[in-house]
Amino acid sequence: QGGTGPKLAPNPLSAAALTAYVRKPMGMPAYSAKVMSDAELADVRAYLATVPAPPPVNSIPLLNQ
Repeated sequence: QGGTGPKLAPNPLSAAALTAYVRKPMGMPAYSAKVMSDAELADVRAYLATVPAPPPVNSIPLLNQ
């Protein structure tokens, strides 16, 4: 969420979009298929898809004082 990278979770990029970003990112070194295969990237994306959305701010009592 810092500005240059993609949103990782919840609702991450599609597997194809994540792979394209990792192979040719902006502002950081690329990961070649020798470093991380497309299958491994798909596994990372599948994990990211399991991260739940945070609760709404208004449901957190400490933040509503």
